[in-house]
Amino acid sequence: MAGPNRGMPGTHRYTQADLRPTLRDPRCSPQFPLACYWPVYLGNFWCDVYPQHATRIQEYFGSKGLLVRMVFARNEYLDPYFKEQKRCKCYDFLVYFVSQQDAQDAVYFCNRDMYYGHRLNVLPGRTPVFFDTSVSVRHSLLQPAKLEMAEQAFERHIYHICKARMQCIVKQSRSDLLVEYFSNEDRTLALQYCKIATPEQISMDQPKQRFLESDVQKELMAQIQGNPKFMDMLPPGNILQALMNGFLPQSTMSWKTLSMVPHIKKIRVFGPGKRRRQLRQQIYEKTQDIFGVEVDKQFPISEEVRQSKMQRKLELLHQKRTAPYGRNNF
Repeated sequence: MAGPNRGMPGTHRYTQADLRPTLRDPRCSPQFPLACYWPVYLGNFWCDVYPQHATRIQEYFGSKGLLVRMVFARNEYLDPYFKEQKRCKCYDFLVYFVSQQDAQDAVYFCNRDMYYGHRLNVLPGRTPVFFDTSVSVRHSLLQPAKLEMAEQAFERHIYHICKARMQCIVKQSRSDLLVEYFSNEDRTLALQYCKIATPEQISMDQPKQRFLESDVQKELMAQIQGNPKFMDMLPPGNILQALMNGFLPQSTMSWKTLSMVPHIKKIRVFGPGKRRRQLRQQIYEKTQDIFGVEVDKQFPISEEVRQSKMQRKLELLHQKRTAPYGRNNF
């Protein structure tokens, strides 16, 4: 998708006419109620009070100078992944803007932006964006019930152990994390050191969006028909007024400084020694067979842990040298 052509979105002044656009997306049926609005797929959006999700999304994009009209959330009873999202409080939505340019700006300025410690996925809502299979991996957690990892927790873990960089990570089930790395070198590093998930190839037609508008259109229409206020959705008054005056709304923007990524004390394979070796062997074999990469079987430790162990070793050595000879000091 093309980048912005008007500078930072905050320089735009919205009008009443903007709130009811008439230019239809030619990809949509003329009868489709949202044909004049432009959606983006918003993924990995952290929200601890789910009923407030629309307001929080409007506040976030408003801070970028972008006016959000409608926010579509899937029906929790129809979405098999909703239970997992509720557990980690990271959800995905379709977010509707009043112009194609706004949707392009949202993708350009907000994709991979940090929101309460979680990196957002902001992608087109009607057109699939596919993974680059040459630098991508499907990581399947061996013990998802024991390692309940949100996208950002996994990304931090991989960067911590080997400094491999990601440019997209999407969790599409409780166990599967789809990752596009920055380069083949980054992917190789991750494959060499990741010892909590088995790797698989990602198919060439795998979109980064968990769903597009076309995938949920029946569900979307049911929501529009069941809730007439859906089409009248607007940002809170203070946000709307600021954007219509050409200013960025006042906000604490606490999402920039606070991290809500849960800390996982131990990230490893659990179980008796023999079982752990069997599980790790699965990783070694798949990594070699599918990607031709040999896993580093040494377990990397952080510099802090290394220094701590060295300090402890020196202390024990000092105690041994200075301790009285024998068990009793006569």
